Amino acid sequence: MLSVQQRSLGLFSIAETSNNDLPMGVLSDGTPYLTVRGLAKVCGVEHTSILRLIQKWSEEKDKPRGVKIAELLQAQDYHDQNLYISASGIHGNFYAIPDAVCMAILEYYAFDSDKTDKEIARTNYRILARSSFKLYVYTQCNYNPNQKIDDSWQAFHERLLLNDNIPINYFSIFKELSTVIVNMIRGGCKIDDTTVPDISVGQIWSRYWVQNKFDESYGSRCKFPHVYPDTFRQSSGGEYEAWIYPADALGVFRKWLYEIYLMEKFPKYLNTKVTRGAIIAPDATKLLDVLQKPGQISQNS
Repeated sequence: MLSVQQRSLGLFSIAETSNNDLPMGVLSDGTPYLTVRGLAKVCGVEHTSILRLIQKWSEEKDKPRGVKIAELLQAQDYHDQNLYISASGIHGNFYAIPDAVCMAILEYYAFDSDKTDKEIARTNYRILARSSFKLYVYTQCNYNPNQKIDDSWQAFHERLLLNDNIPINYFSIFKELSTVIVNMIRGGCKIDDTTVPDISVGQIWSRYWVQNKFDESYGSRCKFPHVYPDTFRQSSGGEYEAWIYPADALGVFRKWLYEIYLMEKFPKYLNTKVTRGAIIAPDATKLLDVLQKPGQISQNS
């Protein structure tokens, strides 16, 4: 059984919903999850209470609430050090709380908490225990676990896993484009070795970097190995080198990506994909509508 840390590498949401104002979804490895706000709602508590619990689990597990939840986690055969999976979704990075953790915390609030009103937690615990948490989330998200993962998701996931070792004080164009690529796949755009948006973005950003002499402002960029999956024709060339940039310039890049690339350059890029049949025109229009609206990246959603 893979640990949370192992499963966290490159995981992203491939199905999600907010039915009944309850944010939930399924990760690319099939793990059903609730967000922090989703779990707080079924437990009938403030989301800050759940957020504090999962972020400071190393401290919380020795307190009365944590001790009891730890026992329930053990009963769920859950032994990882973290209570969440760091994943990416349509609005950026977030904490995905896996099914075993959700059920253990919900059971605590339903039967062991000293809260005066446990009815919300008890009602939701009965619902989820009756149908199974996994089946409930799969049904709400219209997710079919027997359906083979789309080739585009697979290609994207493989690239993420192969290129997850960027030095902490640098950022890569490919990893920064994860949310854009996820939206492209959801919008119907086929992602394969002929559709590699980070190459287009990387070339234009590189020129912008040089023109503005950002080496002098943020430090020198450098080349770093980039590997393509075997299913990509580019893999025949072996290991490539791509520019990575000082982390101090990350805010500048994200501002440029939204204000210049997505607004001015990306429509032209998409048009070439429509011409080549990688995406149909109506889906391209919807995709632009999503990406040209500034999103929010939140760890407590």
